[in-house]
Amino acid sequence: MKRGLIVIISVIGVALLVSLYGNIYQHSKISKANNTISQVKKDKQKVSKKLATANRENDVLNSQVDNFKTYQNNKDKSQSELNFNNVANKFLTTMFTFEPDTYSNRKDSIKGLISTDLYNQYFPKNTNYGDANSVTSKLDNATIYTQAKQGNSMKGLAVVSFESKSGDNDWKKETDLYQLTFDTSTNQLTAVQNLGSSFKASDVK
Repeated sequence: MKRGLIVIISVIGVALLVSLYGNIYQHSKISKANNTISQVKKDKQKVSKKLATANRENDVLNSQVDNFKTYQNNKDKSQSELNFNNVANKFLTTMFTFEPDTYSNRKDSIKGLISTDLYNQYFPKNTNYGDANSVTSKLDNATIYTQAKQGNSMKGLAVVSFESKSGDNDWKKETDLYQLTFDTSTNQLTAVQNLGSSFKASDVK
């Protein structure tokens, strides 16, 4: 009887030892896994910081390149040409960049950029200004070619490349040519004429 009891106690002891070893081993595995996860998180944070730094440096570099291009483009231009380019680009950006819920905002955004007569042509009084009919548009590029100034009037050509889509349809690219007339005394556009879109951007460039 005593011998049987000793055997039972021995078996229980071995079982307890095995269970204890299993717990220790499982705890060790969990600890190693947690350490691995912690290290992965740290590595991820380091990579994210490096990527953020690289993106900031890239943004600064791109800004410097853009500033240099702007300087090169503007260094030989008169103040009237610079004003013309500035107003024309703001106008074209406003008119060609919109979403269905921001389409009507253009009415207020272009005030001051164009003459009263031209403004009334775009937005006639006592007329209910419609919506964009689910159309979204974005300006890709606008290149202004100014011509000689005559009195207070200066004309120029604008090559406008933009994309638009209706609803969930694919984007469609288009390039239009506009003739712009600018009043240098008021720094406003007084006339905008669409000369057509029967060419591609590559044909212009």
